[in-house]
Amino acid sequence: MKRTFSLLLISIAVVLFSCKKDSEVSANSSGKLNGTIQTWDDKLNSINDASGITVTITNLPNTTTTTDANGRFSFDMLPYDTYDLLLSKTGYGSKKIIGLSHASATTSIPVIGFGKTSTTTVTAFSVSGNTFNGEQGVSFNYAFSPAPTTNNRSFVRYFFSNSASVSNSNYTAYSSLRSYSSNISFAGFTNGELAALGFTSGQTIFVKAYGDSFQSNDYTEPNTGLRIFPNLNSISPAAVSFVMP
Repeated sequence: MKRTFSLLLISIAVVLFSCKKDSEVSANSSGKLNGTIQTWDDKLNSINDASGITVTITNLPNTTTTTDANGRFSFDMLPYDTYDLLLSKTGYGSKKIIGLSHASATTSIPVIGFGKTSTTTVTAFSVSGNTFNGEQGVSFNYAFSPAPTTNNRSFVRYFFSNSASVSNSNYTAYSSLRSYSSNISFAGFTNGELAALGFTSGQTIFVKAYGDSFQSNDYTEPNTGLRIFPNLNSISPAAVSFVMP
């Protein structure tokens, strides 16, 4: 009887120890992932209310939260792993954060900028010459709506290709964001800038212009390596072409 009782105590101890170990393993392999999102209009103005942004972990099913008025969000007891986040809200271009490492009790993401889609429409776009800023290159005539001003600038991005079907999803190069303060400003690229984009003299280059946001929400799609610009205004004139001097 005494031997049976001793064996029972040992069995209970083993079970309790095992449960404790499992609990420790679980606690030590998950933690909190949190962050803050700063919202912007398509210009240079921050937006105070950052509530209602949906934050989804796309590679973990049914794992979604929303931001409070200060743009804060968190995921509790999240297993340690590498995650992809998707930010979305009506009026904003979706933004992805790829390959976010979570491996500590609390992982705090640096403040994320999240911008609205562009209100700038490129209404006219044509080649005006083969120089820019006193150098060989290409210059453009353009018109943007609403007309830009010093306090309400237009932000524009250009996409280049050797193909007439150039677009924001079919390109070989893209420009940095260009800022314009009026509809009579100069626009264009020098030969040096075009060469930096991968083109050479004598090539026929096709280019298309889109309104973009200062916070463009751009990211690289890992499956294709393509840079994605979610905040572009989809209304854009037909592509133009020129021969690089």
